[in-house]
Parts: sequence; structure tokens; C-alpha cells
Amino acid sequence: MKSFRIFLIFLIFTTSGCADLNNTRQNQLIARVDNNYLYMSDIDEFIFKFSSISDSIIQTQNYINSWAKNHLLYEKSILNIPTKNKNLLNKLVEDYRLDLFNNSYKSSIVKAQIDTLITQKQLLEYYSVNTSVFSLKESLFRYRFIEFPKNNIDRKEITKRFIRFSNSDKVFLDSLSFQFSNSFLNDSVWVKKNTILNNTSFLTPKKLLSLKKSKIFELEESIQVYLFKIEDYLFKDEVAPLSFVENTIRNIVFNQRKLEFLKKFDQEIINDAIQNKKFEIYK
Repeated sequence: MKSFRIFLIFLIFTTSGCADLNNTRQNQLIARVDNNYLYMSDIDEFIFKFSSISDSIIQTQNYINSWAKNHLLYEKSILNIPTKNKNLLNKLVEDYRLDLFNNSYKSSIVKAQIDTLITQKQLLEYYSVNTSVFSLKESLFRYRFIEFPKNNIDRKEITKRFIRFSNSDKVFLDSLSFQFSNSFLNDSVWVKKNTILNNTSFLTPKKLLSLKKSKIFELEESIQVYLFKIEDYLFKDEVAPLSFVENTIRNIVFNQRKLEFLKKFDQEIINDAIQNKKFEIYK
């Protein structure tokens, strides 16, 4: 064990600047189980995951022991597992190997061949044809709100700007955002009820549902002022807005393209093999 450790430390710290020396290190035999061999190149990447020499040595020894154990157990399994079971396992291994290589190849082909760009027009077309699919399972809201200290010297101006909410008002409020205890001013985004409730401590579910669209809600407490407005809302079972389901549609359209491409790709492989007499079915 001591000689192994000294040898391993030497290998770890061998410089890689010289090509011949580095090749010698890479080809260094580390362990053997019958006709199975473990080389330095097999554990190089594993060794350099550890920050200390002692940790590297311990973990590398464990890795080598694990490698040896797996090969020794495999050899015993070959000798002791019934032939019928071995044939079944070999079939499973071969099927898994084919799946791994085939799926990896198909994945690379898909990335190279399928157009991932999906235009807004295509999204809208799919949405228009399939609106019934996108019924809401819960209510959605577009809202804005500000929470700030009651003694804020800009309170009147903040309130006026919050109500009017022109482009210049948005810029003004954004410039004062450091004065707010909490805020959400992007009222073009649709959000779920729980998102609002989690972001606004002054609202209860009942209170939220009682608020009227486009009405300003103002609440003054001992030290805080809350300004809140529901810009719009949609209830459960209504059709979800396109902006809310856009990513879902994008994924659906892409997956449809992918399935169509792979179906055509698989058929072309079969046709090409038949044409080149690589694939025959015997009657």
C-alpha cells in the first residue's frame, strides 16, 4: 500500500508539459483483473476532482477496489448464472446499447436539422385552432401594487402617478423604487392568485376576489401604505391568454415537428437500406 501511494503521488504530480512523459503516464498500468486492465488514463479525470493529495489517494484506491470488485463479480456471474438467464440479460444489454446509440444519434440529427425558430404567427395559428385546450384551471390576474412607508414625503405624487400610470409615470415610479418596501408594476403579465397573495401580505383570498377591475384599492396602516389595482382578470374555465401559454405552445409545436421529422427519418433509413440491399425480409 505504501509503495502504491508513493507511486500514485508521483503520477499525480508528473508534469504534462513533455508529450513523451505525459504519454508514458497515461499508459501506465494501475491494476489488473484477469484480462481486464486499468490504466492511468482511466482514472486521470477522477483523481483531479479532489483538492488534496491524501483525499485523491484514498478515493482513487476506493475507485480501483470498486473497479476490481465489479469485474470479479461479473466473472462469477458468468460462471454461475444459468444459460437461459444469461441469454436474457445479454438481450437486454444489447437492446439498451442500441437504444443509447440510436437516441444519441437521433438527438444530434434533430438539433442539426429541425428549425427551432417558431414565429409569433405560428404560435397564434396553433392557439386559434386549439383554444378549447387552453381553458384555465385557476383564475389569473394582471395587477400592480406598491407598498411604502406612511411618512414618505412623495406620497401624493406616488399615488397620483400610480393611478395615472403613463409611460412617464412608470419611469418616475421606477426611479423611486428604492423607497418602496415592496412593489410589482408589470401589470401586463398574467399571474396566478397564489402569486399575488404571497407577494401582498395585506390581501386575503376573499378580499382579492371582491376587488373590482380597474378600481384603485388604497389601504393605510400604522406605518405602511398600500396601493393596489387589478388591471384585468380571468376566471377558471375561461380561455387562457396567449402570453400565458406561449411557452407551452412553443414546446408543443416543436415536439410535433420533431415527431414528424423522426417518422420521416426512420422511413428514409429503411428505404435506403432496402434500395442498397442492406436490409431484406425473407418470405
